[in-house]
Amino acid sequence: MYTFNLIYPNLSDIPFHAMVFPDGQPHVKLKMEAIKALDRATPVRILSRLSHANDLMTVLFVKNTLDYLEFEHVELHVSYLLAARMDRVMLDGEPFSLKVVAQVLNQAQFRKVKIFDPHSEVSTALIDRSYAVSNHTFVQGALKDFGVEPYCLVSPDAGALKKIHKLASFLGAAEVVECMKERDLRTGALTHFKTTADDLEGKTCVIVDDICDGGGTFAGTAALLKGKGAAMVVLVVSHGIFSKGPVIDGIDKIYTTDSYRLVEGVHTFPISNFLL
Repeated sequence: MYTFNLIYPNLSDIPFHAMVFPDGQPHVKLKMEAIKALDRATPVRILSRLSHANDLMTVLFVKNTLDYLEFEHVELHVSYLLAARMDRVMLDGEPFSLKVVAQVLNQAQFRKVKIFDPHSEVSTALIDRSYAVSNHTFVQGALKDFGVEPYCLVSPDAGALKKIHKLASFLGAAEVVECMKERDLRTGALTHFKTTADDLEGKTCVIVDDICDGGGTFAGTAALLKGKGAAMVVLVVSHGIFSKGPVIDGIDKIYTTDSYRLVEGVHTFPISNFLL
């Protein structure tokens, strides 16, 4: 299988040049000298971050080019899926953004779409021939690097709870702590952090979730856990946006991947470890 690597272009099996025109349109040009030596029947996988709208357009342009060049089997491997959190209409007057992205991807007719730790099952329900790649191996690697046992896994909210018990089974983790919060969808304000745990005295708590954006959920959860006696709080997130920076109050160590971007100051695993 050939890899068309939009995340690490220097590692791409199919060499190309990417640019952005002055009007903002992304553009890509494959190097035809190298293309001539490739077997068009060999499957091609496009590895891409769909972090922004231009990333989506670039993927579509690459797929169109490969189709014109008569490559027979083209897959898409997505490290971060644009609009995955907008998996329903949140408020009146807002779009069902994920459905729009899915419709665009479906029109490209990829043979297969692999998505690393999507926000919810709605992504794979909407995108044709798609399936999720779990965070299990990533979290296992983070815990091995951290090297502190025993630990308890922490689900920071109801959304993460859907995945945490499968992860605990994979890891053989003995204890799962469930936490909850309330979010005002109109303002984004977070309140009423709660947990089912009564006593965490001296324990190492490992919060696992798919996305860290501003970090408010994790700061609130860390304060709650340390208020119950936790000695250390570690955060393991698949997709590190860190829109307010990688320092989060109450979090002692952070692990992420470069699925969304490369983050300085955070222990980061390359997404190619899990998608290729």
